[in-house]
Amino acid sequence: MKLGDVMSVLINKKRCDNADACSCISECPTKAFYWDTENQTVAVDNNLCINCRNCMISCEAGAVKVARNQEEYEKIKTEYDEDIMTIEKLFQDRYGASLVEEKYTLDISELEKIIVDSNKPLLLEFYNEEEARCLINSIPIEEIMKEIPFSVSYRKVNISEIDSLINYHINSVPSLIVVKEGEIIYGWNGFVHVNEKEKLLEDLKEKLH
Repeated sequence: MKLGDVMSVLINKKRCDNADACSCISECPTKAFYWDTENQTVAVDNNLCINCRNCMISCEAGAVKVARNQEEYEKIKTEYDEDIMTIEKLFQDRYGASLVEEKYTLDISELEKIIVDSNKPLLLEFYNEEEARCLINSIPIEEIMKEIPFSVSYRKVNISEIDSLINYHINSVPSLIVVKEGEIIYGWNGFVHVNEKEKLLEDLKEKLH
């Protein structure tokens, strides 16, 4: 590819969760980034790129880079080609991220019933689909589950307002609560940052073992 005077934006599709709510689309001043409805994917028109790099700054996943010349283009392309991340690893259910598999979903109308009726501990996540984080920055649910007893049931509840959840001690989304014998015994409010991950897992192991 010869860049000439045209900037070249490269998207690492191994790390981009390819959502139509992509921040790059909303932050691009020239609309170079757009949602390709026909192919259901995030796309970019390099002819419209002005090298403002808003896309690079706004992309939570770090999946977008702008090449200013041929050398940079080749370097970025090689980096993406050699990235060990895979689509299969990326697209799995994660805390605070959009739902991938229906097996984890729980409608809010069923919340009270499952809390009262469940004969095993529950790990309930409350999240807002409109505010969900990029997949790459979220902890996989499988990673959480392998640290706690097999008998625990994990469910994700999509909510639009948190006011109705005040009785569950939830003041932000995403949030995570542990329910045992109908009682809330632990809660975590907010996203889990890298340096907080071990703390969360240790807390869950302590409460559920």
